[in-house]
Amino acid sequence: MPNIENLKKQAKLILRWHRERHYPVAAQIRADLPRFRHFSDPEVLAASFKLSGAQEMVARQHGFESWQALKTGVAAMSESEPTERATSRAILVSAFPQLFVADIKASCDFYTQKLGFKVTILYGEPPFYAHVTRDGATLIFSLR
Repeated sequence: MPNIENLKKQAKLILRWHRERHYPVAAQIRADLPRFRHFSDPEVLAASFKLSGAQEMVARQHGFESWQALKTGVAAMSESEPTERATSRAILVSAFPQLFVADIKASCDFYTQKLGFKVTILYGEPPFYAHVTRDGATLIFSLR
């Protein structure tokens, strides 16, 4: 179950990365926020981006349309959870394994065409870093 405090920290981290002009966050913003879909990386990083945009990104990454919907959903999940479950062992809800590959483009092509993933980050020319996502899984590719 997501923790609202951790989600707030994620949004603040995304905002900080945008302000610091980290190029990988530009691709992530473009993938999660439709209004940035047709922007280039430099245009995304030069555009006005506020905490509310980062919060919307976090909400969309967790399957909600808005930050308010996410907050409501997290509150509803915590109310419906049995108290005995809270004392049981931790449950992993997502993981981001990193795969070292020889060819980023070929790996992205395989995962998108054969396995139904979508490329969410493709960084470098030629590419040397990428994320592919499907459902709740994200795989990170780096060159060996």
